Amino acid sequence: MKYDVFISFKNLDENGERTEDSFVAEQVYHELTAAGFSTFYSNIVLQQEGAAKYKVAIEQALDESKILLCVGTKKEYLEGRWVTYERDSFHNDILSGRKKDACIVPYLKNIHGLDVPRCLRNYQTFQIGVSPMQDLIDFIKSNLKKDIKIDSSVQSSSEISLVTGKHMSTYSAETKPELKRLRIQAQNTRDADMPAIEYALSYLKHKEQINVLDMGCAYGYVTKDRFSRIPNAKVVGVDRGESLIEYAKEKSSFDNCSYHVLDLESEDFEDNLEEIMLQNDIEKFDIIFASLVIHHLKNPNKLLRKVRRFLAKDGYIIIRGSDDGSMVTYNDDGLIQKIIDLHLSCDGISDRKNGRKIYSQLISSGYKDVKMINYVKEISNLDLDERYEIFVERFSYRRNYLKRLCDQEPTNMVYRKNLETMDYLLTELENKFAEDSFWYCEIDFVGVAQKK
Repeated sequence: MKYDVFISFKNLDENGERTEDSFVAEQVYHELTAAGFSTFYSNIVLQQEGAAKYKVAIEQALDESKILLCVGTKKEYLEGRWVTYERDSFHNDILSGRKKDACIVPYLKNIHGLDVPRCLRNYQTFQIGVSPMQDLIDFIKSNLKKDIKIDSSVQSSSEISLVTGKHMSTYSAETKPELKRLRIQAQNTRDADMPAIEYALSYLKHKEQINVLDMGCAYGYVTKDRFSRIPNAKVVGVDRGESLIEYAKEKSSFDNCSYHVLDLESEDFEDNLEEIMLQNDIEKFDIIFASLVIHHLKNPNKLLRKVRRFLAKDGYIIIRGSDDGSMVTYNDDGLIQKIIDLHLSCDGISDRKNGRKIYSQLISSGYKDVKMINYVKEISNLDLDERYEIFVERFSYRRNYLKRLCDQEPTNMVYRKNLETMDYLLTELENKFAEDSFWYCEIDFVGVAQKK
């Protein structure tokens, strides 16, 4: 593939330990990749190449790159054999005219005057730890004459188009990481759900039996936690994942509860739901509940209109959603936005602006008396373990989309680099959640309504 930037650096010192140059180069690689540049950094790009292919791969990358970023924290590192070869060969190609519009960018630390190799002296130099990274990115962008869409506050991984209901989400809960994460999520969102459930129950006191439908119940964590405590409830949990329903039946069962496989967007959804209701001797549901479900659907309003006729006249529908736009932070160094942008660059992403749409979706789907009972969650009073759980709940799953692409096309260098960048960003954000000076806040959006 063609590269925008080739990073030249001394990897190991005389003792076989990684140099400071190596760590600086790795950080710059992730920053440039997140900013949308195709970047060659040998420690990552060549990690699966054998030693025999190393020189060939280096030379090919040098030929294909338009900018050589030369990292140096010590004079002797700049004089290393490979660093000298890469720098001199690239410089000679510029002088000979073979590389038109190419450029070398020195990125140095405490190296000045005659200690700077002669071929670098006439190029604009950036100082490690002094020059802002955005200045370096802007300089590279201007020299490449590349139209990269970069937000004013963060470096976006690419020009993103948000998928908002036009494509079916490819999210799957049927993985071991999601088994753990959804358990954490069920615990962390209890305080968001219970005010809406209690609000509905306060108007259903006259009912001898309260019939509940939990749409998209997954492993049944939320179903059991929210509704097993209602003494006169008969609860039905449905999800399209067969393995999820099997787990729910085994681990999340309770009195007067049954779990069933049901695809919310299948053409025969209504017929299948009627059959489930018949099996459970349910005529109408008094509460229809869906937590973090409708944003995965191709047509949320269509489902909301369909389930409306299964809701009792005095019953309540409760919808909880999330919204990336609700997150507010201090001291995150732009990491969250970079993670979101990289996440959204994948196909099959659910609607990440769902939360703000719930009110309108309910109104337009035939419901009345819509009430938003939103819950603000922030970390200032949480201990280290609780902070970690918030990080896992809200961010860890986002790498799954990039991992799936890598698994589908293991030789695709772009997919592999994006996954490596996501892992780097997630590690940095996890570290932020452990810092006392870091603050994070978000909103869980919960809508409650009755049918017209």
